[in-house]
Amino acid sequence: MTAATESGAVPQSEASGNDSPDAAPRHRPRGRRRRGRWIIAAVLVAAAGGGVYYATAGTGTAPAAGSDKPTRHTDKVTRQTLINSKQVDGTLGFKGSTSVMGRLAGTVTGLPGIGSTVSRGERLYGVDGKPVVLLYGKSPAYRDMKSGDKGEDVRQLEENLQALGYRGFTPDSEFTDLTEQVVKRWQKALGLSQTGTVEDGRVVFASGALRIGAHKAPVGSDVRLGGPVLTGTSSKRQVHVDLDIGDRSLAKKDGTATVTLPDGKSVKGTITSVGTTVKKTPGENGAADKSTIGVDIELDDDVADITEAPVTVGLQSERKENVLTVPITALLALREGGYGVEVIGADGKGTVSAVKLGMFANGRVEVSGSGLTAGTTVGVAA
Repeated sequence: MTAATESGAVPQSEASGNDSPDAAPRHRPRGRRRRGRWIIAAVLVAAAGGGVYYATAGTGTAPAAGSDKPTRHTDKVTRQTLINSKQVDGTLGFKGSTSVMGRLAGTVTGLPGIGSTVSRGERLYGVDGKPVVLLYGKSPAYRDMKSGDKGEDVRQLEENLQALGYRGFTPDSEFTDLTEQVVKRWQKALGLSQTGTVEDGRVVFASGALRIGAHKAPVGSDVRLGGPVLTGTSSKRQVHVDLDIGDRSLAKKDGTATVTLPDGKSVKGTITSVGTTVKKTPGENGAADKSTIGVDIELDDDVADITEAPVTVGLQSERKENVLTVPITALLALREGGYGVEVIGADGKGTVSAVKLGMFANGRVEVSGSGLTAGTTVGVAA
């Protein structure tokens, strides 16, 4: 058959689609001088998730049956795995961001180094020569904790003291006389006055270890109540992607991603969050505004030697294994509706066979139909 030129380029991310022909295709007349006119379909499919299906068609004339000079181009039906994927830009950094506010008035006398990690029970910073200590917990510290108090902050304090090796009590949400005795032992180890009361601002609760990102109040400066002292993140590595809203179906919570680092190394990651708020960025040079959502990916492997860097992220939303596929350019739009492919026999003669379409990916499409097997030769547009 005469080759037709595909209109446009097939995007890297392909959406799934299903087109079932309403009836079996009509076969081409076999007279020596009768040539049927076919419509060769080059189907362009936008990304999954709100994508639009487009079809451009050109007409061609098939060579007469038994011609000595065939002009057709061919390819094979293959059985393979199709993956709907796309490469997007991302930024490697650290998970989470925490601003540590001062709750003890005084002078900053010590700060951890930027890039260092502070863990449970360690000094987060110093005020008037005394430590402010990092403990783990989801609820913030907001008051003096003393005998008789009850609450989630008390429970977190007791759990941390036990994790640091202090015994003689059972962690619960009540600050008892036993808790007070343990607190005094802890205060002695820190070089603090052994009051048995944990003053407001002496501890900072965070979800885990903090990697220090920046100093907001340098050593020697005064700390005001509620003023910023430093910022930190978790020690877990994370990639952030501002994903085009049209590609949102590529990112699903708990889904997988492949991150390519600047040195060419690839690591696997897990999508931990997909934003629901759309951010608009003005277009450049008269281009339309860009609408994006935030996607965060936690890395499975350690990349401690790289602090921050631009990276390439491979996202995939759909995967079909062990399916029959043909090139998109093998599809024929049938007059009676639906699609077909030209099956080339051993004698070089072609017969149109109706097919049902499945998933599209990377220039190929999943097909099913009578008589199709892996290795079958099909006609394609040049």
